[in-house]
Parts: sequence; C-alpha cells; structure tokens
Amino acid sequence: MGMILVVGSLNMDEVVRVPRVPAIGETLLGAGSLKLVPGGKGANQAVAMARLGASVMMAGRVGSDPFGERLISALHADQIDTNLVVVDSEEASGVAFIFLTADGDNAIVVASGANMLVGRDEKHMAAILHAIPRVQALVLQLEIPLDTVSALVAAAHKAGVPAILNLAPAQPLARDTLRQLTALIVNESEASLLSGQQVETLEDARVVATVLHEQGIPNVVLTLGAQGALLAMSDASGKTRVIHQPAPRVQVIDTTAAGDCFAGAFTVALTEQRALEDALRFAVYASALKVTRFGAQPGLPTRAEVDRFLKDGQ
Repeated sequence: MGMILVVGSLNMDEVVRVPRVPAIGETLLGAGSLKLVPGGKGANQAVAMARLGASVMMAGRVGSDPFGERLISALHADQIDTNLVVVDSEEASGVAFIFLTADGDNAIVVASGANMLVGRDEKHMAAILHAIPRVQALVLQLEIPLDTVSALVAAAHKAGVPAILNLAPAQPLARDTLRQLTALIVNESEASLLSGQQVETLEDARVVATVLHEQGIPNVVLTLGAQGALLAMSDASGKTRVIHQPAPRVQVIDTTAAGDCFAGAFTVALTEQRALEDALRFAVYASALKVTRFGAQPGLPTRAEVDRFLKDGQ
C-alpha cells in the first residue's frame, strides 16, 4: 500500500471533565485535573490511519513552542512522516479547549494559531503540491484555510489522486470543489449546512445524502453517531444507492476524535481496494471502538483491535 498524505491541523487538546457544559456567565468546578492530549483533526486522522496499518505523511504547521514539539513527537511515535510539518517562528501552536461531560459528549473551542497559515507559505505549499501526485490518497479537513483546501483538492483531482474531505468544522465549500472529491464525509450538522435541510431522523439522513450525491459528489458518507453511518453512491446502472451501516452498542467514555477515527478508517479501507460497503462497516466499527476510550489520539484503536471487534460483531 502506498503513502497517504494528510494536510490539516495539529492542536494540543486541553481537556477538563465537567458535569455539563457551562452556561454564559457561569463558573463550574471540573472533575480532576486538566489533561493535555495531542489532537487536531488532521493529526488525529493521520494517527488513526497509521494505527490501522497505513503509511502516512502529515503536512501542517505548529509553533516553536513546547506544544509544537510534543505534537510532532506524538506523530513520530506512530511512525508518521513529518517532513511536511513546518515549525512557525511567529505563530503559536493550535490549541483546543475541550469540555468533556460525564456521558462522553463534548464541547470544543479551537484557537487555531499556526494552523491558519497552512498554505500561506509559498515554499511549504509548493512542497505539498509536489508530494500529491506521488501519494495514494489525500485527506483533508477544515481546520486550515478554505482556499488551501480548495487548491489541494484541485491538484489531487488533476493528478488523479483520490481526495477525501471531512467537512469539519462545518463550513460552506464551493460545489466545484466538492465534485472533485472521491468521498465527502459529514455529520448531521455539516450535511444540513451543505443541503439546507435538517437531519433529525434516519430518513432525513437518507434524503440529504441522496441530494448531495445527486449534486455531483461521487460518494457521500453521513455519520450518525450511535446510529452508525450512511453512504450514498451510484450503482452499476448509475442510480443512487444508499447503504446504512448500524453501529454496535458500546459504553461511551469520550466521543472526541470519533469522527476523525471514522474518516481515517474509511480512507484506509478505500486504499486497500475494499468495496464501499466494507469500508463503511470498517469505519463504523473503528469509531465505535474509539468512543470507549479517553483522549483524541491516545484512544485511537489499532488494526488488530478493530479486526477483532469486527469479528466479534459478526
């Protein structure tokens, strides 16, 4: 299997456990001490894929500070190539402030820092563009500038390299860019933003995934948390087919990076030439395993763990 290139964010997650998300003007006492955990949607997806057996290269930007050093070290621990991660001498590393509730849900605020300069440095951008034709797949998210994402998707499309985009955090992107993707991965709120239709039920999700696919996006994946995920694709006759993969029941500890785990697992399955239905199941089970563990990157499962979980679920 060839190299997968991830271009995206690296953040240090500052996690505090809370009984609930505080209201405006309210002070809450958190449980225990502050935890510092390597994260960022780009880095999380890179680590997820590396642990699932892929060769991964990460492109991004950190500050010349202790957080930056730790974020790069975390990638090295999973044998991820960091030659395209630049240390910025002026901007600080990105930080995510995470409120983690007792039931495993979270609320997150991101201070982007150096992440919002990805693509602004001509030399760095040229190096990323040079790497794209040589990789097996390109994976992107939206914690870096939107124009950088659009330019990289266009470059991958021109080079015939599959591009997978996780539209998170939810932001509008040009339809022409979305049509150049191999796969678009969205959750309910992100799908609602793109389609203009609310996703509150499984049937809503079917309708919205179909609408997005029929707007020219080759494969649309809509993640549904405890309900699993949907995939809208074209069948052999060119008609839209929607597949639903339910999620196994698990004890939820921490939902942080569950979507990143899903995106990474789905991409790995695609690069292994698996059928889309199999890729969907693999990704649903990988992300279900992630939510049973604390922390963004520390909680990401290995290939052996996911394979065993899939076998037990049959």
